[in-house]
Amino acid sequence: MAGAHRLVATCGVGQSTVSHHLKILSEVRFVLVERHGTSSLYRINEECVRCFPTAADVVMGNPVPATPTCDRGARHGT
Repeated sequence: MAGAHRLVATCGVGQSTVSHHLKILSEVRFVLVERHGTSSLYRINEECVRCFPTAADVVMGNPVPATPTCDRGARHGT
């Protein structure tokens, strides 16, 4: 888990840029947010990460497995 301030320092981009991207990523549940008082900690949604091999296969032109390895409902929090 990381706070936005840590991502700003690591990525070398502005606080507003990081906050904007984290907001979008949390809206689609790619990152999950845990609020602690005035702070927010972010972590990648592991359900989304499981979809990467299939997405990479599509991009690389490799055959896609017959059964998707990810659950679209997990992305939307259902």
